[in-house]
This record gives sequence, C-alpha cells and structure tokens, in this order.
Amino acid sequence: PAVFSGNTAECRGFLFQVSLYIEMQPQRFPSERARVAFLISLLTGRALAWASMLWSAESPAITSFAAFTTRFTEVFGTSTGVTSTADQLLELRQGTDSVVDYSLRFRMLAAPSGWNEAALLGTYRRGLNQELQMAMAPYDDTLGLEAFIQRSIRLSQRLTACRTTEAETTQVFASTAPEPKPMPLGSRRLSPQKQKRRLASRACLCCEDHGHRIAQCPA
Repeated sequence: PAVFSGNTAECRGFLFQVSLYIEMQPQRFPSERARVAFLISLLTGRALAWASMLWSAESPAITSFAAFTTRFTEVFGTSTGVTSTADQLLELRQGTDSVVDYSLRFRMLAAPSGWNEAALLGTYRRGLNQELQMAMAPYDDTLGLEAFIQRSIRLSQRLTACRTTEAETTQVFASTAPEPKPMPLGSRRLSPQKQKRRLASRACLCCEDHGHRIAQCPA
C-alpha cells in the first residue's frame, strides 16, 4: 500500500488497501498489535506523529486493529470546513452528466454515508433530471436501490435512442419535402373587391386576361 500523510480525502482508501494486504497475507501478522504496527509503518508526516504518541503511551487502541482504525478514521477521516458526505448526497444532481456518470458519483458518496437503502433511493431519485424523474415515476421504492439505478440507466439510453431516431426522421423529411411554389406577386396585391370581380368574370387573378387560370399565367 501507498504511504499516508494525513490527507483526509485519502484516508478511507488507505485503510481499505491496508486491510486487503493483511487479508491476503495473514501469516505475516500473527497478532493484532502486528497489524497495527504494519499500518503505522506506512504513515508519514502528521499521521505518523499522531500514531507515535499512541504507541509511546501504550494506548489500548494499539492492541486492537479495529479499535486503532476507528480512532484513525475519527482523526483523519473527518473533514473540517468541507461539505459532509450527507450534504454532498443531498446536493448531488445529474445536471448535464449521463445517468451512468451520475450513478457513479452517487455510489461513491453512498458507500461511506451509512444511510439505509430507502433514504439512498429517494435521494438518487430526486437527483435525476426532470425528464427521467417523470419516466421513473411508475417505479416505487420497493424496487430496491441497485435495481432502480440499473432501470434508470436503461431507460435513459432508450430515451436518448428515441430522440436520435426522431431527429434523423425529421431531417429526412425536411430534405425530401418539395419547396412550396411562390404565390404570384400580382395576386398578393389584389384587394378583396378586385379578386371577387375577376373571379366573377373568369379572369386570371394575376394578369386579368381571359383564357387561362392563375396556375398557367405567363406573367
């Protein structure tokens, strides 16, 4: 595992890597104290200074790996002056991101939150774009969080495919539609009275000559 200097953002990942390493090589760590010692050997900076004080004082925390990591998280896993995980979850919105990207950001915040599934599902639903919220409205919370997320991803992909097909169809019709014939200028200048008089005399609405209609007018 990489060394840890006290960066809050790296705390959870660091502990996860250390736990995995110990899990893969249990024979190297026959006691709880040995596990704690291994973790401390990977610390630098203020994190090492903190752990050194506990070790020198023979704190009960160094005799239990679980107790030590709990204390460790309390000190280095809590941000000061930074938005909490709960606040970040409540403020999270899909925005212009795809549902896949939104669900990934959501999962990263949900994992350490400690929230139950119902609370997480409701928060995920509220963060979706309005169009997708409407599309997902028929599915209630009993679907389960993971199933709900997967359903929203599939539904979003279908909506995107439908919009693409509609745009392509509109473009085809627009390119093949015949251009409308321009109305003869003369017919647009006629008053209603003149139009009525020419129609009554069977004269052309455009040039007022007889023997043809406006569609065949040479003018």
